[in-house]
Amino acid sequence: MLRSIKLLFIMTLITVLAGCAATTPLVLAGGGNHEYLKYKTDIRLKAAAALDEEPDLITYSLNGIVENKSEDIINTYLLGYGKDDYSQDMKSIAIYQIGLIYMNRYNQDRDDEKAKAYFHRHLIEFPYSILQDRIHDRLEIIKSRENETVQMTPEQLLAHVDRDRLLNKPINTFDPDLTPMSERAIRDNRLEDANGVYLTVYQNPGSSDNIKAKSLYQLGLIYMSEQNPEKSLKKSSYFFRKIMDEFPDQPISQKAEHKLSNLINQNNSSDMNTEK
Repeated sequence: MLRSIKLLFIMTLITVLAGCAATTPLVLAGGGNHEYLKYKTDIRLKAAAALDEEPDLITYSLNGIVENKSEDIINTYLLGYGKDDYSQDMKSIAIYQIGLIYMNRYNQDRDDEKAKAYFHRHLIEFPYSILQDRIHDRLEIIKSRENETVQMTPEQLLAHVDRDRLLNKPINTFDPDLTPMSERAIRDNRLEDANGVYLTVYQNPGSSDNIKAKSLYQLGLIYMSEQNPEKSLKKSSYFFRKIMDEFPDQPISQKAEHKLSNLINQNNSSDMNTEK
């Protein structure tokens, strides 16, 4: 069963979302406040370069590329895909991520033909998915590569990247509980993507209460972030209250209550300053 499979968390560390069951090996893997910083520069550089080339990679997929364990991650996605209690949206995400992993040029096991096969599989099985246009874009990229006479290895590609640009991105401006994917959603204005993925996990029948609560928690953090141009007290409060109402016995519920209290206090303080 999938529950018996440990997630290969980003850089093999389990931090903020420790204990995530492998029934949802899609987005909640990863630590807070850039675990990449704890690793040597070449590992961080590879992660940054792979993500720069394909921002749709979620943390779990990125881990497979960086740690040269893409086949392990793909097999876990396929196990989830084969489960009856996985929603169609979850299965759609899994197949899409497999295609992205196979086509990424920083993947040691890159295979454009396999990527094409999974993308075409997605087009057939999920014809109404919002990912369809993105998949067509990726297929065009793969097609354009077919005329390249030289295919560089990940190491050769890394030798030509802008190291300073990739390694000097902001690192200390976010809530430490935010996953790397949530941080990217805020920094790169990909809030719609984050909403879609986290809500898919929350609504998936195969997700545990623990995973559902953590998905909502990430949404609450995203909408309370000062770095989010669409910051919304109303939305963040909604997600934190939803956790407290639906999952009161989950450990994350206490964190949600604490965050909600902070939001209320900040709002009251702001109102008092306005009155002055």
